[in-house]
Amino acid sequence: MTDHILVVGYGDAGRRAVNSVLTAQPDARLTVLDTDFLAAAEATANGATAVVGDGRDRCALDEAAADLADRVIIAVPDDLDAFLITRALRPVNPDTVIVVVLREPENNAIFSSDGTLTVRIGQLGDR
Repeated sequence: MTDHILVVGYGDAGRRAVNSVLTAQPDARLTVLDTDFLAAAEATANGATAVVGDGRDRCALDEAAADLADRVIIAVPDDLDAFLITRALRPVNPDTVIVVVLREPENNAIFSSDGTLTVRIGQLGDR
């Protein structure tokens, strides 16, 4: 069975996540959710299905098939937004693995309470 991976945010970190997934799992079902139409168009050009919308919005999560995602990577530029996205996502898909790309390491504690995994932006080689 093919993994369904949802990437929320298609900036530098989101692009790296998509490229890593496509390299490791070329047959993965990959969906990108971003508020920017141009970012969504770029994601489509790079082989992902793209949805224009806000990850904090239930309708956008539904359109991106978040309920079917095996894994979700949240790579948005603000840790508070990432936290709010995890809160919107958990009721939709309580069993999915969520990885958040953190900007500020001290925010790790707010994500760990529900089992969300975190990676610091510097660990991706992004500055």
